[in-house]
Amino acid sequence: MLTDQHFGKVAAVFEQVEGFEGSGYDWASVAHAVVGRDAQHLEGRFGTDPEAGMFVAYGGDHEALGELGVLLAKAYSDAEYLGGLVAISELD
Repeated sequence: MLTDQHFGKVAAVFEQVEGFEGSGYDWASVAHAVVGRDAQHLEGRFGTDPEAGMFVAYGGDHEALGELGVLLAKAYSDAEYLGGLVAISELD
């Protein structure tokens, strides 16, 4: 789970792409983009429940959630990786 207290650190990366601001909805778009680009085997193995100030991925497949968590942690800590994902994300 990411909340708005985490979003500020990477907001500038999102704001480089028109329409994105780094909200929970934008993180859901990034989650789907990372699956489509880097982890297609995770497709359909988790759900997302974003709000403006929160992003949550959920499901019973703990392996898939763990792998998604690793990928999103990489995005959170690597602005270049995150920027590439935001660039291919679709606004929700």
